[in-house]
Amino acid sequence: MSRALRWGFLSAGGIASAVAEDFQIAGLTIQAVGARDLAKANEFADRFAIPNRHQGYEALVQDPEVDIIYVSTIHPFHKRDALLALAGGKHLLVEKPFTINAREAEEIRSVAASKGLFVMEAMWTRFVPSMDAIFDVINSGALGEIELLIADHSQALTHVPRLLQRDLGGGALLDLGIYPISLAHRIFGAPDSITAKARLTDEKVDATTSMIFEYRGGKQASLTTSFLGAGPVTASIVGTLARIDIDGSFYAQTSFRVTTHDGEIIKRYETKIEGQGRQYQAMHVEECVREGLIESPVMSLRESVEIMQVMDAVRTQIGVTYPSE
Repeated sequence: MSRALRWGFLSAGGIASAVAEDFQIAGLTIQAVGARDLAKANEFADRFAIPNRHQGYEALVQDPEVDIIYVSTIHPFHKRDALLALAGGKHLLVEKPFTINAREAEEIRSVAASKGLFVMEAMWTRFVPSMDAIFDVINSGALGEIELLIADHSQALTHVPRLLQRDLGGGALLDLGIYPISLAHRIFGAPDSITAKARLTDEKVDATTSMIFEYRGGKQASLTTSFLGAGPVTASIVGTLARIDIDGSFYAQTSFRVTTHDGEIIKRYETKIEGQGRQYQAMHVEECVREGLIESPVMSLRESVEIMQVMDAVRTQIGVTYPSE
């Protein structure tokens, strides 16, 4: 039996805590944590019984007892921290959105390939059991030809200062809109054309963005995102024979129904899981690393780059740029 792969958590913020809780459910090994403030690293390590504690990220990525680094800093720093971990010879799971833009994403992809190291964007929704069940329905042909995706991710988050700050990569699109965009990309691939409109804040980040993506044959995705108020956070995948209605939050472990055009519900899914479901992506990363892969067959770096290209195109239309660009 091969030894357990050992994780190092780069940053000890709120999302890292949520991920660590799911790691514990799955019995995954968090060997080390690094934070700019050693007291914060120690507090995090005490909470999750992590043996190795480091002040600063450089010490973490040099830890010989760490195999895989999980990067959970905010996205303007993802490229910096990913390249640091790759320089330390570590495999990587990088929080979504993968980077600020496609150029940064491609740079990480290129360096990882040159070093033969595995890297994946932490688009955890792709790995929860409900999403597996949704794509089992899609792949069965029960929907017929998929013609339309309707998806929303809007939350009341005006109390989160970072989302309002341009220098910290603020706005609804990168933090929230990436979920419906990633779902659309998984279903349809890259769009042929993009139409986007937004309401910008005084800081010139998007508070609300609406998008229509068009694909070959006239297929469409109608996507909305906002941090001004709580939307339905649901999704519907509409085919020529039936549709899937995914309950909120559509990107997490949730329920769904498959309904024919005459209103007959032919499938209900209501399976519960333990935790939030972020453990499944990590289990997938470990499988890929053990198999010697450098990209995931489910969430490839090619897709992460293409999704960043889509968001770059949306930002060009709505007039959002970031200082690092």
